[in-house]
Amino acid sequence: MINKLISFIQDEDGIATVWAMGWLVLCLALSGLAIDTTNAFRIKQMLQDTADIAAHAGVLELATAGNADIEARVEAAANQFADLNMGNKRFGDVLINSDILVGTWDPLAKTFVEMPVGSVVSPNAVKVVARQSGGASSVVGTFFLRFVGFNFFTLDASAVAMQFVSKCDRDGIIAGGIVKLSTQQQFLDGFCIHGQQGIDMSVANYFELGTIASMPDLALCGPSSGHCLNDKNAGVEEALRQYTMVPDKVAKIDTYITELQNPLSALQPNFIKDAILLGADLRTIVKTVDSADFDASTLLPDTINVVKCSKGNNNLNLGAPSSGNGNGNGNGNGKPAVPQAPTIKSNVVVVGIGCDFVFDSTIAYENARFATTAVGNQTVSGSAGVVLGRNDGCTNGGDVVVITKGSVNFASKLSAFDVEFIVQGDVHLASKANQDSIHSGTSVQSGGKVQITTKHVFAGCPGVTEPAFDGKFSYRLVQ
Repeated sequence: MINKLISFIQDEDGIATVWAMGWLVLCLALSGLAIDTTNAFRIKQMLQDTADIAAHAGVLELATAGNADIEARVEAAANQFADLNMGNKRFGDVLINSDILVGTWDPLAKTFVEMPVGSVVSPNAVKVVARQSGGASSVVGTFFLRFVGFNFFTLDASAVAMQFVSKCDRDGIIAGGIVKLSTQQQFLDGFCIHGQQGIDMSVANYFELGTIASMPDLALCGPSSGHCLNDKNAGVEEALRQYTMVPDKVAKIDTYITELQNPLSALQPNFIKDAILLGADLRTIVKTVDSADFDASTLLPDTINVVKCSKGNNNLNLGAPSSGNGNGNGNGNGKPAVPQAPTIKSNVVVVGIGCDFVFDSTIAYENARFATTAVGNQTVSGSAGVVLGRNDGCTNGGDVVVITKGSVNFASKLSAFDVEFIVQGDVHLASKANQDSIHSGTSVQSGGKVQITTKHVFAGCPGVTEPAFDGKFSYRLVQ
């Protein structure tokens, strides 16, 4: 018995078969690594493409409905394009509704936050996760690797697409003509200036890192090439960009003026829409008056005021009426007047028919829209110390829009907070000696030239506000 066992152990017959079996398993494993893994990578890339496409399709829906209905719209669009890219019949349902999320993207933290139930904050991003994991979808099966006990892969891919308004459309000056800068201007927090016919700058201006100074050809930066160097204007070399940009909202001014007279227009600000939803009588919302009967100090909130101006008497005073205390006969006490805090008017729309708007420091406007059909050199003007918009760090609300078919000319020390100018003609912003004019989140679109004199500070908006009219949304993958 022992001899037979020893003989069996020492018998080498059939050793080639054993070696062949071992090599076969190894070859199958290597083939699986090459072929099955390559197929898994191919499916992974298809899932990533599907997630990217679905996220983009979903984010395009964000501006089409309110928060209560937006999730259903996003889900429908994302699923439609996911199925077009990876058909249900072959791959199963690679994208289910629970993997389609609507929310906001934090660019600083680089994180996506899902929109809470009942939130009133408008979402700006969509996240999707496409899967081949064996739930509603199929799994990625193997061929060779199953011989070594590995039967399938489970894969997923995610994408986040974000909706945003380009910096130049939100916090910037876009001129169809030239942008002419005097000395001692400051551009901060990513503010953007663009001159379609170039930028002409004096010296001692400051461009913070991240700001933009653009034109179609850098040869249009002047008045000489030396002014476009850091030793003349600090930071300008890093700010310079070369591309074309047009003030496209200028072409829509007639439409804006017409729609602002219609209380049911989609272009009305939210305070008008909300008043109508709450049952306000349309006859009390729209007020049509002659300029002789207009008094800005009596403007009521949630109203559209259409003012008709006659030729020869087309200046419309948007400040408080004159007190009449100064009669010019020397009855004053000789002491300088004490500056009074301005009255604040909010939630108003004023449309001028042939009117030249004149602002002053007696009334500050928040949540307001102004539009005029007048043409000329100073269809919108203001004396020293005009305040437009709410100084609230650019949170939503408080913004002011000024629209004119003519030109804008503001005197010294204009303070503009989240203000949007849409001007067919030129824009001139003057400044008071030794005092800065502050502009936070200001947007200017001018069909002509923009001229800015000494000591203005233009800062980008730290909040998440969007342009009031025709926000030109862009979309990008952020994760």
